[in-house]
Amino acid sequence: MIGRVFDDRYEVIKKLGSGGMADVYLAEDRLLGRQVALKVLSSRYAHDEQFVERFRREASSAASLNHPNIVQIYDRGEAEETYYIAMEYLEGRSLKEIILKYAPLNPDLVLSVSVQILEALRFAHRRDIIHRDIKPQNIIVDNDGRVKVTDFGIARAGSASTMTEAGSILGTAHYLSPEQAQGRPVEAASDLYSLGVVMYEMVTGRLPYDGDNPVTIAMQHVQDSPTPPRSIVPDVPENLEAVILRSLGKRPTDRYLTAQAFLDDLRKVQRGEDVSVPAAFAEDATRVMRPAATAPVSEPTQVRYQAPAHTGPVPVYDEDPPRRRNVWPWVLVLILILALAGGAYAIVSAWGTDASSNTAIVPAVVGLTESQAKKKVEDAGLKFKMAGTQPSADVAEGNVVRQDPDDGTKHDKGATVSVWLSSGKGKVKVPDVVGKSQVDATSQATDGPRSQGHA
Repeated sequence: MIGRVFDDRYEVIKKLGSGGMADVYLAEDRLLGRQVALKVLSSRYAHDEQFVERFRREASSAASLNHPNIVQIYDRGEAEETYYIAMEYLEGRSLKEIILKYAPLNPDLVLSVSVQILEALRFAHRRDIIHRDIKPQNIIVDNDGRVKVTDFGIARAGSASTMTEAGSILGTAHYLSPEQAQGRPVEAASDLYSLGVVMYEMVTGRLPYDGDNPVTIAMQHVQDSPTPPRSIVPDVPENLEAVILRSLGKRPTDRYLTAQAFLDDLRKVQRGEDVSVPAAFAEDATRVMRPAATAPVSEPTQVRYQAPAHTGPVPVYDEDPPRRRNVWPWVLVLILILALAGGAYAIVSAWGTDASSNTAIVPAVVGLTESQAKKKVEDAGLKFKMAGTQPSADVAEGNVVRQDPDDGTKHDKGATVSVWLSSGKGKVKVPDVVGKSQVDATSQATDGPRSQGHA
């Protein structure tokens, strides 16, 4: 490939790296006169429908995300009996390289990198795209400190089914969320868990879970609690530790459900404000003695971290202004209750208004039986479609486990609502690695590591 002109347009300069499914080259775009990273699907996978679909998915997912913290896709196509993607070329290093060389990292750098990753994830999640493989190998830090998220090869739209068969694992073992390790459907909180693992690795220089094989590591994500970072590196600010531990909750409801909520707490850390420690770790919170004349004998305290006035490039995009702290917490609680009540009333009112118009609001049918769901959908003026089944550990077999479109969205009357019924608990597909080396077994179980940087 070196020195050749690929697809009559891209002059290949040098090889940047290789991954489980593709090779990445630095190339000169003769048409537009700029350097690009050319990602070419390996020839041995060019006729494998699953790998081709995965490759196309990366191009499609990333091309729809135009954001400063997401690697930009310039072109995609088919040439020389394979497929390729031409993307933004970045002069920098992967976050994994930085961690291996410098970890534990300074809290300023951890916050700067994490905020920028969250900006990218918030943008993708709002467009219903879940990355599913957030890890430091897929994070590029350029020479100016700007962070870019890359490799959307196994990303999917939130309402789409996965490419793999039901119950199989897709992702990288060390960074899998518990639901991914169990072969269950992913959601935005799954990406946020993986980011929590990345942050843990940045502040401690080690991974929260490790083992001899991918299956062992995956089960640790499901069953074991991580060692608090301050037990490894005492200098980690306690409010930063609290954010990391919350992001590593076993259930999605135990952690951050949205990138915005995650960002809000990181902003508190940057301002030196308290962040509550997750309940599971609260009993280990640091306690200090204060003089009896000024305070009770012992009182839970937060080791606060106040970021300097400038911590490097941390761009903010459509960020809401920081909320001012209220000195009357009970008044704030009352206002919040009234606001929630008003929001509920508005939703009910909107439902009634739309009922007499040409639009309908999609009802919530997850958890209902097929007959109940069908009646509820048709009563709303919409068409019902049973689209298939998928495993679920939370929804009883035969009941609705997923719907598309989501409840609460508006559509023209007569639009179709597709549902998937639970087929019961799925099983994790463990590949046959008997007789193979550890490297080959790990590669097969995790679908192969992609090249660092752009791969």
